[in-house]
Amino acid sequence: MRASRLITLLLHLQVRGQVSGRDLARRLQVSERTVQRDVEALVAAGVPVRAVRGPAGGYRLDGGYRTRLTGMDVEEAAALAFFGLAAPAEQLGLGGNLQTAQSKVWAALTGEARERARDSAARFHLDPVRWYGTAEPVPALADLAEAVWTDRRVRLEYVRHGTVATRELDPLGLVLAAGDWYLVAMRAGEQRTYRVSRVRTVEVLDESVLRPAGFELGQAWSQARGRLEGEHALIEVTVRIDADALPRLRRLVAVAGQERVPVTAVDEVEVTVPFETESWARTALLGLGAAVEVLAPAQLREAVAAEASRTAARYADAR
Repeated sequence: MRASRLITLLLHLQVRGQVSGRDLARRLQVSERTVQRDVEALVAAGVPVRAVRGPAGGYRLDGGYRTRLTGMDVEEAAALAFFGLAAPAEQLGLGGNLQTAQSKVWAALTGEARERARDSAARFHLDPVRWYGTAEPVPALADLAEAVWTDRRVRLEYVRHGTVATRELDPLGLVLAAGDWYLVAMRAGEQRTYRVSRVRTVEVLDESVLRPAGFELGQAWSQARGRLEGEHALIEVTVRIDADALPRLRRLVAVAGQERVPVTAVDEVEVTVPFETESWARTALLGLGAAVEVLAPAQLREAVAAEASRTAARYADAR
């Protein structure tokens, strides 16, 4: 464990130049005293680490020293798929491997390439969790990830339509979409998709999974998503809406129609947008209050008007 930490410390110094003891302690998840002892160990091993005194001090490598210890082990290489996605990597148990792999990649870069990478990291950040939400708890994710990595069958309890069902599956891959994790698996010869947050328990079995020839997870997910969207036809709704309510409307409509909402408009506009269901459209549009008027379909307009009248009647004594 300490050897790995010493290498990580050395790579941080190589990539970032001078680094404070506090920053190193935070990154390595140890105390500043432990960082000091680790630096002393590196110096004793012949690595030219210099301690810089003062408020802006820290540690740095002298004389342009560079280590060649940038080779990755298999766990670190596996974590590379999550570059820029630290939280999902942490959920899968790859957080530490990802951090070390990133340090090694940065350490391997030189000159203009390193500066370009540093500029990119400072200007772009990836956050897979939707607005006004938090990632769903996924206690079964680590076990499912183990089964995916090792190509082993699983027996799980899955909550569907309020009931718990037991399933034996051949897991093929995990997908993170809009902040939610999904398991792509084979069951009885058919490809299925399961929302990981609905998995109550997982048992990884001592049975191997034979992956289908030519299977591609990205393509399989696109097909599964297409089937899901096809099973739930969207409802088209035409509204007249105030300009300042457009950003809120954009967050409420189905993802497939968000680009239809002109969030830069300055006047009242008419727009036709999709919703997943009529009941959700009614609830969402009522939440926008007087800023929106439903024009079509007529059935939804009548339902919204009736609900608005009932709400107004409830507050009649407040006028």
